[in-house]
Amino acid sequence: MSQQSPRTEHIAARAYQLYLERGRTDGHDVDDWLQAEYELIQLPVRKLAEIDPPSVARGRHKSKSIVDLVRTALY
Repeated sequence: MSQQSPRTEHIAARAYQLYLERGRTDGHDVDDWLQAEYELIQLPVRKLAEIDPPSVARGRHKSKSIVDLVRTALY
């Protein structure tokens, strides 16, 4: 399973949104770009954290699922 990088158009749109949210203050274009890129890369991880972890059959040792690990890392 490979994770694709966010598309330039998506990063640009989110960066522009951040610019508008800040009240159109100039001079933060690189910060907005990096923030947008970070958010879009983290989005799949956050979606994974919202998934219910798989159930474990009785009598089996409960190991942490990837969902549990992601939740622990994020929160």
